[in-house]
Amino acid sequence: MYCSNRRGLTPSETLIIAVLVAALGLTLAWRFTGDPAEQERRETIERMQLVMDALERYAMDHGGRFPTNERGLQALMEPPSGEIETARWRGPYIDDSEVLHDAWGAPFYYVAPEGDDHLYRLWSYGANRAEGGTGAEADIQSWNRSTMIP
Repeated sequence: MYCSNRRGLTPSETLIIAVLVAALGLTLAWRFTGDPAEQERRETIERMQLVMDALERYAMDHGGRFPTNERGLQALMEPPSGEIETARWRGPYIDDSEVLHDAWGAPFYYVAPEGDDHLYRLWSYGANRAEGGTGAEADIQSWNRSTMIP
């Protein structure tokens, strides 16, 4: 029968195991928590998709017309004042006003279609709240689908 006199780990073995466990823990934590800036960008894109869906439902109920610049995105939450428009309104199209803001707290910018243009413009300036930027600070624009990829 084999018998060892050795008991436990040496200090260097303990240190190696501790480093490996810490590295594994940090890797898993980074994997599950991710980059907060990218999470905010992803949340902003999801919110923008919800607003875009609500705008499409609004247009279906209003003969293909989107909210005017004067009413803006509030038209998705509050009924209009005119009788004809009120009869068509089947809202609220969005229940939570927080959805009308990006993940950084700034309201989405909206411009109604003009003339023969059937496209509205909906955008966020990103984390830097200024035009342009890269990464998490890049603008997110409804008319430029490549900006809506996290």
